[in-house]
Amino acid sequence: MSREYIVVDGYNVINSWDDFAGLKEIDLAHARDQLVHKVSEYAAFYDYQAVLVFDAMDVKGPASVTELAGAKVVFTAENETADTWIERYVYQLARGGGAKVFVVTSDYAEQNSILGSGAYRISSREFREKYLYAKKRISEKIEQRPGHSGRNEVAGRIHPGVLQNLEELRRK
Repeated sequence: MSREYIVVDGYNVINSWDDFAGLKEIDLAHARDQLVHKVSEYAAFYDYQAVLVFDAMDVKGPASVTELAGAKVVFTAENETADTWIERYVYQLARGGGAKVFVVTSDYAEQNSILGSGAYRISSREFREKYLYAKKRISEKIEQRPGHSGRNEVAGRIHPGVLQNLEELRRK
């Protein structure tokens, strides 16, 4: 089975979600980091490879690609839009590699283009709902673990042998 991907038009999501409304004006880098972590969490839950793409239209130089929180984070090259980068990448994955690709954007022209490449589109608003659902499911799975009291206590996260040693020290 081929790998499944979620490709996110980063600034499109940041500009669409109310979660980032005040933050993006104060600290855009922090808003980007927050989005990367949210997408990474979602991708890990569904076992997708996460790729976030941010425009660097006004920045001189080539594209940069880094790994952050298990996601590939791309800043496009000078004079290249995130849409252009995403279209090329999705075409390579879906057509060339046969991968299943989900693209998160609310840009109508971009949605049409990626659908033509054989990928699936998710609007920014729809992705927020999917993210919140995944977050809820993650919490439910954690609460269902044996020995989990429903509270986020240290005792629930350490090895039982260490816990026993600590209890013995406490009783002395």
